[in-house]
Amino acid sequence: MKTIKYIRVFNRARNAEHYQAHEDILAAITPEFATAQGIGKLRENYAALFEVENGCYLRNRSFETTQSIKAADQKRANIFLFISQTIAANLYCPDDTRQKAAVKLDYTIDPYRDAPRLPMAQATAAMSDFLKKINEDSYAEPVATLGLADSIAALAEANTAFNQLYTARSQQLLTRATSETMKTIRPKVDAAFKEIATAINSLYNVNALVTKDAEKEQVLAAVIDAVNAVLLQLQTTLSRAGVGSKPQTGPAEDPSAAPETPEEPGDTPATGSDGDDDTSDGPQIQ
Repeated sequence: MKTIKYIRVFNRARNAEHYQAHEDILAAITPEFATAQGIGKLRENYAALFEVENGCYLRNRSFETTQSIKAADQKRANIFLFISQTIAANLYCPDDTRQKAAVKLDYTIDPYRDAPRLPMAQATAAMSDFLKKINEDSYAEPVATLGLADSIAALAEANTAFNQLYTARSQQLLTRATSETMKTIRPKVDAAFKEIATAINSLYNVNALVTKDAEKEQVLAAVIDAVNAVLLQLQTTLSRAGVGSKPQTGPAEDPSAAPETPEEPGDTPATGSDGDDDTSDGPQIQ
C-alpha cells in the first residue's frame, strides 16, 4: 500500500531547503483536498506555522542591510573628516582671516575629533552634538570664511540617514529577540507535517482495507506520490551536499510508527543557508 515515506532529514536541511520543501508539500496538499478528506484543520495548522517560518526566513535575509549601515556610517565619517582636516589645514593658512576662523572652529571641533572612530551609536550622538554647536549663530562667519556651510549641511543629512537605518535595524533585532526564529519554528512545522502525513496515510489504509473506494484511492495516491517526490528531492539534495544518506527505494515508512531513536554521534544538523546565526539545528522529528 502507498504511504508517505517519512524520511528523517528535515533537521539536516539548511534554511532555504527546509523552507522550499514545506512550501512544495503544502502546494501538493491543497486546501480543497484537505477539506474533502476531512483534514482541513490539520492543513490550516500546518500552513499557519509555515507562514511563521516564512516570516522568519525573510527576516533573516533582510539582515543583508548591514552593508548599507556600514556604507552610511563611512559616508558621514568621510564628511566629518573632511571638515576636520579643512579646519586643521587652515590653521597654517597665510591669510589671517582664514587662520582666525580655523582657530575658532578648531577649538569647537576638538571635543568631537574622535567621533568617526566611536561605536556607531556614540558616533551619532557626538556628530549630532557637534552639528548643534557649529550651527550656532556665533560660528556662521568662520564657517562661511572656510566655505564649510555645504559640508556641514551634508554631514547633518548623512548623520540623519545613518540613524534612520540604524534605528530600523534595532527594531528588527528587537522583533527577532521577542518572536519565533528559524531555530524554534522549524521543529513545529516539521511536527505539523508529520501529523498531516500520518492522517493521509491512515485515510489511504482505511480506504484500501475497508472502504475500497477506487476514486478516493486515486485521489489519495496522487497526493502521496506528490509529497514523496518532494521528500525524495530533498533527500537527494542533502545527500549531494554531504549532510544526509542516499535516498532509499525500500519499503515505505509510516511517520506514525517511526521509532523514537536518538541521532547517532556525528549527525550534526546543517547550518542555515542564509549565512545568519539563526541555524537549523532544531530537534530531529521522528
